[in-house]
Amino acid sequence: MAKVAFMSEKNFSICIHTLGCRANQYESDAIAAALCAEGFRIVTANERADVSIINTCTVTAESDRKSRQLIRRCRAVSDHVIVTGCFAEISPDAAKSIDGVDAVIGNKNKSSVIDAVKRFAEGSAYRRDDFSEDFESFEECGALSGGCAVRARAYVKIVDGCDNRCAYCIIPKARGPVRSKSPEDVISEVEALASSGVCEVILTGIETASYGRDFGNGYGLYELLHDISLIDGIKRIGMGSLDPSSMRGDFPKRLSALPNVLPHFHISLQSGSSEILAAMRRRYNASQAKALIENIRSAYGEVTLSCDIIAGFPGESDKLFSETAEFLREARFLHIHAFPFSPREGTEAVSMPDQVPVEVRRERVRILSSLDEKIRSEILSDYVMRHRLKEVNVLAEKFADGKLTGHTEHFIETSFEGSENLIGKICRVTLSETDAGKCFGVRIADQP
Repeated sequence: MAKVAFMSEKNFSICIHTLGCRANQYESDAIAAALCAEGFRIVTANERADVSIINTCTVTAESDRKSRQLIRRCRAVSDHVIVTGCFAEISPDAAKSIDGVDAVIGNKNKSSVIDAVKRFAEGSAYRRDDFSEDFESFEECGALSGGCAVRARAYVKIVDGCDNRCAYCIIPKARGPVRSKSPEDVISEVEALASSGVCEVILTGIETASYGRDFGNGYGLYELLHDISLIDGIKRIGMGSLDPSSMRGDFPKRLSALPNVLPHFHISLQSGSSEILAAMRRRYNASQAKALIENIRSAYGEVTLSCDIIAGFPGESDKLFSETAEFLREARFLHIHAFPFSPREGTEAVSMPDQVPVEVRRERVRILSSLDEKIRSEILSDYVMRHRLKEVNVLAEKFADGKLTGHTEHFIETSFEGSENLIGKICRVTLSETDAGKCFGVRIADQP
């Protein structure tokens, strides 16, 4: 306790910067919650901090560039800099070579970030790098339980690592094989979040649908979702990125019977061309992906989907790119997250023949982004027309200029008039119009 008092009196400040995926965001939030419990003060990126923690990403070359840039920027406004995350795991020497970096901590050792901060607060040194040899079990870096990390929506990491060996992806090397968090620990964490007022949780991980694969006892993602749906106070449950092959069989229909599971799914599609999917070493072809999407829509009736697409993978001719564009037109995704292919050392794709020129990759992303805007505008117009005479439920997440903004259960961004005290609550809204990629409505006023 004496150490905590010392830290509090010193008002030792911590700024946490996060790049990359929701798993990283969760881990940053968990570290923040643990540091709050130790008496530290979490500050924003606009404030000077005694310690800056950079939770990095390495999924693309651009991610590496942003990681290095952010590290250098933090050194100018912090006394100590700690680098962790996937860039630190894959390129520790590159991270250590940046002037002013005090500690580089691998993904398997993220809990050590808290110890490093304590050492700096006490005026002690911390070893320059901290890495484990193997990914053996699900690594806890703290858990969300309320505290300073809680927002209107809370992410809960349930699984780490990935057993797929996609030709373009470095993440299995950065995160290791699939390791699932125990059901008891997940349930305990969600219960604590519900007690703090959180009503929506998003289950996340590197490959969310792989949850439980390492248990070997038949307890998997559906069973976990079922158990979470029974927790008082949890009104919405969402999931992170799902491999299309995980939605086979009766899985969508079983999910649709759980009333708390949101009718919105993010599909890690990557391409709409069977030839490119095979080259990527994905576990499905375009026809199977289309059937899986139809399976989801059949199970839910009204459902929205989003997806990731890699544009310009090696061997992607104009014809094959057109196949992807046509697939997306037919699939009608609410959001298309298109990224240019980024060759990563240590992957199969980096040495594949028929590399697509950088400028062509970028142009294809531009084309897909334009298609994304067009399709979303059409979906939102139809959504407003179908919901004009009935209410939708919107989780209020932000407040500015007298208006609340949040998302419906179909992940439709919606803005409406209201007060700041409604943040974190689910509001009943009737929709009136759509513009600029979101909907607008009127809150039903008989709510607190």
